[in-house]
Amino acid sequence: MKGFFEILLLFGTFALICSCSDKYGDFDIAESGLKYRIVERNESGQMPQIGDVLELNYSYETEKGKVLFESSESGRKYMKTLEHPAHTGGSIEDGLAMMHEGDSVIFKISAENFLLFSEKYGRLPEGVEALDQIIIKVRLVNIMDQKDMEQYMSSRFHTGEDVEMEILENYIKNANITAAPTESGLYFIEKNEGSGDYIEQGDEIVVNYTLTLADGSLVETTLGSEPMTYIVGREKFIVGWEEAIAKMKKGSVATIIIPSKIGYGAEGKGDIQPYSTLIFEIEIVDVRK
Repeated sequence: MKGFFEILLLFGTFALICSCSDKYGDFDIAESGLKYRIVERNESGQMPQIGDVLELNYSYETEKGKVLFESSESGRKYMKTLEHPAHTGGSIEDGLAMMHEGDSVIFKISAENFLLFSEKYGRLPEGVEALDQIIIKVRLVNIMDQKDMEQYMSSRFHTGEDVEMEILENYIKNANITAAPTESGLYFIEKNEGSGDYIEQGDEIVVNYTLTLADGSLVETTLGSEPMTYIVGREKFIVGWEEAIAKMKKGSVATIIIPSKIGYGAEGKGDIQPYSTLIFEIEIVDVRK
């Protein structure tokens, strides 16, 4: 009988070890909780800081091998701004921050955390459940300084509306957005309907927002500071913003995607270069009639 229990214990131990492995090999667990496996390590390479723009070879798929994104298919450099972790328990942002230039690493993160929080999908792809594990394969090719990034963005991303539309189409596909654009070109993705009447001219509204570009660059945000308060119609905003606000109520939360033709156009503004698609996350905190 003792021998039977020894065999049973040995089998259980073997099963436990195997559960930490799959076709991608063994995964280590970082202090953040992130599961990772180093494929290639270049310890002499530079490490990124929050706000750096990273050039990546980047792809992700389900554990069953369904490819959701492959950066090599875009025909251009894939750029991603390193931001603070989008969620707890080990995020892709935690993973990128631990890499060096030249490193190749495989990460494993739940679909809900990775796709909804870090990649900002509007919803999970068909056939993918929240707790499914996503395999992310990353090679950190280059950490671009601000000058290099500005030159690249000016020469490649902002040469005309045709290039902008190609980038926008890729963004819509990668973010799994199924909402159709309005006649003007606005994408309005409602996350919470809110309550009461729709916002009208003359209403005083209190709004939180975050503005990023299609490459993930953060332009500005009210989060961490005071919300913006203004009277609708009294101040002039871009066409896309005003169209979206008219679709919202108190408590509404939405993602709005504004092509440059209803944004800042061929001129741009400040840090926003010509032919830039704007991506806003908006929350209507209050409406005063």
